[in-house]
Amino acid sequence: MRRVTRPALILLAFGAMLLPAAAQAQTTAPPPAAAPARTFGAYVDPWNLAPWRQAGIGPQYVARFEAFSRGATVHAFIREAEAQGLGSVLVSWEPWRPVPPELGVEAQFASQAGYRNVDIAAGAQDDYILAFARDLATYPGTVYLRYAHEMNGTWYPWSRDPIAYRRAWRHVVRLFESAGAHNVRFVWSVNPSLFLPAKDWLRSVRVYWPGRRYVDVLGSTMINFGGKKAYPVKRFEPRLSRLHKLYRRPLMLTEVKTARAGRVRRLRDLRAMLRRRSWIRSVTWFQSQSRAAVQLDDVGAGSWDLTRDAAAARVVRGIIRDGRR
Repeated sequence: MRRVTRPALILLAFGAMLLPAAAQAQTTAPPPAAAPARTFGAYVDPWNLAPWRQAGIGPQYVARFEAFSRGATVHAFIREAEAQGLGSVLVSWEPWRPVPPELGVEAQFASQAGYRNVDIAAGAQDDYILAFARDLATYPGTVYLRYAHEMNGTWYPWSRDPIAYRRAWRHVVRLFESAGAHNVRFVWSVNPSLFLPAKDWLRSVRVYWPGRRYVDVLGSTMINFGGKKAYPVKRFEPRLSRLHKLYRRPLMLTEVKTARAGRVRRLRDLRAMLRRRSWIRSVTWFQSQSRAAVQLDDVGAGSWDLTRDAAAARVVRGIIRDGRR
């Protein structure tokens, strides 16, 4: 290595002082932007982000549902999310052939051959699962995969046979590992089931836990249906805290929605709760009509557009700002 003398060092330093400010700035790369402490996402196609951004509530990630029965990947979805500059996506991945909600909970809960937990654990869907994993591995960001959600309820067929559910979950995770999908984070997402006593709810959750080795993030639905199913934020908080304390994982609110009546107050309560619970790492707004809302009687109006509601959007902008701190 060539030795630099003291006079030469002085000349180099003096020369740097003479450089234009712009040239000096180019010699030092700016530090990367800090990742937000909490992110905000929405179930919206990445092609349709303009109204959200115009309302000042542009999602930091987008989410979608995908059923096994389609036999397809979400390639176009992740490519467009990449083109839109999004660093992560959430996919709620459902092992079934969707049943129209109008047919009722009993039809929706019926077992479906080929998609049962025992079938998946035995390898019946391996080709599809591996193709899905390889496609997600091409995304240059993080994919949060919410597989077989709300398993602790009685309205999806994958809720049948908790032992087989655990085996199926572990099998899916191992397949993703073998496919090199190291950017995928598995989200084990429950339903808070506020209609159940706390002990019964906790029992319904624990039987599905596949083990710490197989879960990266916890998830929970948080929907206030209104009417006879009006659930204030304070009803959810103890169950979210119990999940975090029991399993010691960061938590995502994987479906967040409220009935139109009282929406601003509930969103403010949500913001206050999030400030108290730093381990809640993301909020995913669910704009569409939920299956349960179709099947429940006497619930509030749920079909309203956050991007067109200035008062509600103002609160959500506050939630997004809080998450950047």
